[in-house]
Amino acid sequence: MADHNPTAEQEVRAAVAAFNQAARSGDGATLDRLLSEDLFYGHSNALMENKAVCIEHLLRGRIDFQDEPGSTVQIYGGTGIFHTKAKAHNPKPDGSVVIVPLDIVQIWVKGATGWQMVARHTTRLPEA
Repeated sequence: MADHNPTAEQEVRAAVAAFNQAARSGDGATLDRLLSEDLFYGHSNALMENKAVCIEHLLRGRIDFQDEPGSTVQIYGGTGIFHTKAKAHNPKPDGSVVIVPLDIVQIWVKGATGWQMVARHTTRLPEA
């Protein structure tokens, strides 16, 4: 059963928000701090990335992840599981934006430097 830890839940939400902002703005230093060296980052197209490749792609893509209301955080000791439905706004070179609806699960672990994402998996949702 998940721990009732409102402080840890808020810390994980803050880490998720910082990750989303860093992805949107191309902030490599923040991405480096928030992503674990052991990162397992899975995309909705089955592409799997490690930390270095993930950061490279996020810096190039500048994706704007917009979480929908209703996200959840469950805490298990020093591990937090974040679940949300989101829309990924993917900018294209021609200035257009492709919006992809996603179901996202992120796993965060609290270490000496704070919360770090160790795993992420997404599923593409059908268009509404």
